[in-house]
Amino acid sequence: MTNHAGGGKAVEGREETEIRTRHDAWWMAWRWRFQSRTGSLPTSATVTIRVAILLSICLIGSSFAWSHSDFFSHVSLHWPLFTIRSSAQMSEFHDLFVQLGSNASIAHHLYQITREPHVAGTPENFKTADYVLSAFRKYGLRAHHREYQVLLTYPISGSLSLNLPDGSVTHFALKEAAVEGDPYSRSAKIIPPFHGYSPSGTAVAAAVYANYGRVEDFDLLKTIGIDVRGAIVIARYGKIYRGDIVLNAATEGAVAVLIYSDPMDYAANGTQGYYPDSQWLPPSGVQRGTTYEGQGDPLTPGWPSNPYAERLSVNDTATLLPRIPSIPISAEDALPILMSLTGPVAPEIWHGALNISAYHIGPGPATVNFSYSANETITTIRNAFAVIRGFQEPDRYVILGNHRDAWTFGAVDPNSGTSALLEIAQRFGKLLKSGWKPRRTIIMCSWDAEEYGLV
Repeated sequence: MTNHAGGGKAVEGREETEIRTRHDAWWMAWRWRFQSRTGSLPTSATVTIRVAILLSICLIGSSFAWSHSDFFSHVSLHWPLFTIRSSAQMSEFHDLFVQLGSNASIAHHLYQITREPHVAGTPENFKTADYVLSAFRKYGLRAHHREYQVLLTYPISGSLSLNLPDGSVTHFALKEAAVEGDPYSRSAKIIPPFHGYSPSGTAVAAAVYANYGRVEDFDLLKTIGIDVRGAIVIARYGKIYRGDIVLNAATEGAVAVLIYSDPMDYAANGTQGYYPDSQWLPPSGVQRGTTYEGQGDPLTPGWPSNPYAERLSVNDTATLLPRIPSIPISAEDALPILMSLTGPVAPEIWHGALNISAYHIGPGPATVNFSYSANETITTIRNAFAVIRGFQEPDRYVILGNHRDAWTFGAVDPNSGTSALLEIAQRFGKLLKSGWKPRRTIIMCSWDAEEYGLV
């Protein structure tokens, strides 16, 4: 983080201005109340006398509290104005926070949250919300949840085949291969590869290779005389957001989009092996993800998605939903399609690391038969929160958050973060029992449906 000279003074000046503004507002309100009750404005002498009386009451009350401490032993009293913490106390709390907990507790949280695939809006993801809430409460924190009714989509069916000029047909399974030694890869609850918010649709057309699907890639296609209108675009992941690939293809008149993960971008050119022998995406691996161009529930842009909310139509352009269907495919499935293309050879920088002599652009001559059916439904999502009230500035917030939903198990994205959040919550709970209180209010958030577009 860059440290700009004078930044501290600017912050101090802003805080002084805020304090002065609050003081002026309080003073004007007090003057109005005094005048409305007495018929005259308060004088400086009147104010001085009243302040002296208030301070006397506070001092008497404090003396009584100290001399009758057993009387207040069962009452939780907080005096933010007079709370003072020494640097030694703060250092002690800091050291305690660092020493508390262990990697074992983080690992336990991660295991519990990722035992099943938990896509947003599914019963499995509600289980993870309940787990997070239970953990917050177990650590002595005030916890609650909020539910919203939002538009989500799930795959019903999908098919893809390649019809070659010689009459032969290649059918693609559109599924990831199970990994030997990894029982989780065989789970029946893993959702098939799909793009969130892709509309249903069917297309039979020639394919055109469009590199990363950027605006400049489509401009180059037009420069060399390739028209994608009525075609199925095949592009590789990388460089830009997948939703922009679909949007750019739709803008140019394409009828559907296939997006694959090239080994050049996701497997170190295929030179270092694949999972489970290395960290790289295997040939049958597929990247799921959303193609939504907005943020939040598409049907309630800018207002809460509660049961009584006004909702836009799915066909309203204001929803920013994709207009043509798309589906993610593996490098393994992309290979035969790209091998079938003729036409101009793509520029060298368009070549990936698939095992083909050259990347041709097309179109065709083979045709691709593509079909996808989506379940568009308004369903419930659940956000979980824990709140630790600040003792001095409770109306100022420090927010710690992480989403919880995942396209499959979500061990790295996102729940390495969720397990860390719960570990922090546990340590805060122990600090609270030791007498610590935060200066400002801390809010810990566990969000649902982030994968669909920060819904």
